[in-house]
Amino acid sequence: MKEEKSSLEPPIAARLYHLMNKTGVNKSGLARICGITPQAAGRWFTKGKISKDSALKLSEAFGVSLSWLLSDETDNPELPTVSEVVLSERQRELLNLFDRLPESDKDNYIEALRTKVENYDKLFNELLKSRNIKELSLK
Repeated sequence: MKEEKSSLEPPIAARLYHLMNKTGVNKSGLARICGITPQAAGRWFTKGKISKDSALKLSEAFGVSLSWLLSDETDNPELPTVSEVVLSERQRELLNLFDRLPESDKDNYIEALRTKVENYDKLFNELLKSRNIKELSLK
């Protein structure tokens, strides 16, 4: 596993190296979590830029906050203390049902759910834009 780098590296890189050292996940593993190529993940370390989607996937996978992961502070990349996640009854039921699916179907359901959420996000953003336009024209 790589050592945490100097202060010349982007802040996101220091945090990612810290996560990698604590969890044993390498850059390819980070890429798999985010569904991107290892080369794209490697650019996080050199350019210091990460997509919102990838940052969210990593924060969920490692149980860290987005604010910690995306912070520009370089002084202390230490992991914050993370409390145990408590699932609601509905969340437990969803996970139990998902675990009972054949492996061949799991990716299909994940993709369908991801598409549905993306469509809702797109619709929400369209509604926000239309509301802002109306509010601006009323003034």
